[in-house]
Amino acid sequence: MAEAVRRYVEAGFTEIALVQIGDAAQLPYLDWAERTLLPALRALCELWA
Repeated sequence: MAEAVRRYVEAGFTEIALVQIGDAAQLPYLDWAERTLLPALRALCELWA
């Protein structure tokens, strides 16, 4: 997903909202986001800082 966000960063977007809505999938998504997605997004942001 971080690679998908990269296109928007390269296009000049400064804010991107990622939303997950779902009953049973909510906690697994948040766990995955904490372990995988957020570190990848932080690394991506460091490239453009």
